[in-house]
Amino acid sequence: MLFRLKRRQTIAGDRAGNIAITAALAMPLAIGALALGVDYGSLTLQQRQLQASADLAAIAAAANISTAEKSAFDFFAMNGQSIGVVSAGGLLTTKGVVPFNPKTALEAYGSYAEITRGRYVPDPAQPAANRFVAGATPPDAVRLTLRSKSNLMFGASLTTPPALAASGTAATDKLASFSIGSRLASVNEGVLNALLGQMLGTTISLKAMDYRALADAQVNALKTIDQLALDLGLQSGTYADVLTTDINYGKFVGALGKTTGLTPLVSMVLSNLEKTLNKTKVMVKLEDTLKLGPVSQKLIGQSSGLSVNTSVFDLLSAAATAASGGKQLSVDLGTSIPGVASSKVTVAIGEPPVGSSYLAVGAPGTIVRTAQTRVAVEVVVDGLQAILGLKVRVPLYLEVAYAEGRLAGITCTGAANSASVDVDAVPGIASIALGDVDTTAFTNFGKDPRVTRADIISTLLLKVSAMADTTSTNLKTERLTFSPADISANRVKSTSVKNVLESLTTSLLSKLVVRVDLLGLGLGLPQPIIAAVGATLGAAMSPVDTVLYNVLLTLGVRVGEADVQVGGASCRNPVLVQ
Repeated sequence: MLFRLKRRQTIAGDRAGNIAITAALAMPLAIGALALGVDYGSLTLQQRQLQASADLAAIAAAANISTAEKSAFDFFAMNGQSIGVVSAGGLLTTKGVVPFNPKTALEAYGSYAEITRGRYVPDPAQPAANRFVAGATPPDAVRLTLRSKSNLMFGASLTTPPALAASGTAATDKLASFSIGSRLASVNEGVLNALLGQMLGTTISLKAMDYRALADAQVNALKTIDQLALDLGLQSGTYADVLTTDINYGKFVGALGKTTGLTPLVSMVLSNLEKTLNKTKVMVKLEDTLKLGPVSQKLIGQSSGLSVNTSVFDLLSAAATAASGGKQLSVDLGTSIPGVASSKVTVAIGEPPVGSSYLAVGAPGTIVRTAQTRVAVEVVVDGLQAILGLKVRVPLYLEVAYAEGRLAGITCTGAANSASVDVDAVPGIASIALGDVDTTAFTNFGKDPRVTRADIISTLLLKVSAMADTTSTNLKTERLTFSPADISANRVKSTSVKNVLESLTTSLLSKLVVRVDLLGLGLGLPQPIIAAVGATLGAAMSPVDTVLYNVLLTLGVRVGEADVQVGGASCRNPVLVQ
């Protein structure tokens, strides 16, 4: 009896085998956790595979938007995936078109895809979720949503496998090149030569016909960069390598003259200009003039067939203006302007807004701008007999804010070279004043120079002072649409308000306040003589307009107008956008 009792006490106190017992008790929990982990990993893998299929099928569908459903179904079939695609007539399957019921489709077919057409606008100002607009026409993008019944290895006996879903959005990869520049109309070679020569530190002696030839000639800027890369020994690099290189302006003109497609006259003008400019020390960095967007990362010569056409004159003047940014120029035009005894011009060119240029390549949302500009003009003209033929001094101050063009949209129809382009243009606003201005404050664009009353006639017997100011308020944004024919013809479109500069100077005279001082007594003159002063100033406005027009023309600026040209558009293979 005592033996049995001791044995029971020994067994009760025996701790051997505890781990095995604990393990046996915990084993179901461990197996369950392991099964849960395996199922979770399997679901994650299935979701990734579903997302990959949705993305690739979206690209296939976007390549043929008009038959997007058929394209997506063919993609699935070619990849051995039995996935139905919802169409207008039902569900496309390997057995043909069958009725579609979203409540039972997963049970019946396991997977199916739905396609939504729309437009995609890559506007950084918009949240990513809002950039695809379902149902917008004409469509250039698709959103494909793929739904699938999942598979569980262990949990299927305990719960219903969850449905998985993945969406892919693909859009046509659209690019356009466009520029904002100026057109030649009333050309005065004296003003153009003097100002352009001052900007480039040399003497320019082109004729009016030369300037018109340069303005009429179109060149593919990418081909010019290709030639420039060859001249610099950079042909194995990217376009960005050339754009960021400091280049002598004469070498740039030389490469421009070697670009194919130019007429003999233009080539000769550029060749002569190159010989003159090879002596200048002015350096240019083309990234200040051209923004090539995604094309800048491509290898030299591999521009994917995109044209970046622009006027030769605009390219020359834009590069010169960029090189002169932040500087003040002063030009004495002497008697080169018909109708004036003497004329002087002082110009300040502001730095272009960061990230903008006169010509750019990019997707919708890309912006081009001119530079802010200040001009002071002083001309002296002969007065009327009513004021004894005295010379009349006419000092004018003109401030021009930058004009802007924003690439609003590119519409692709599927055919080659058939894209149309929308550009929202805002003209440069100008204020003009008759009066004296301190030109030493010109280059500080953060502060407005003060315009004061000016003495326009000053003799011992007679003094006449005057002051006036007016502003162009044409700030309306106008949408300019370029058809494929417009693009092919290198057509320039404008937010045109005719004779803006002339109307500004005419409006200026209507606000003129004249003060007359006779023999230092401050006596008023008879009304006919006051009218003669106004008539003299009125007669001076025409030659003044010539000076202002040609100065602004050289700088690629137009008052109250924005001239826009689309140099090329490309609708390439679709890409994922979301």
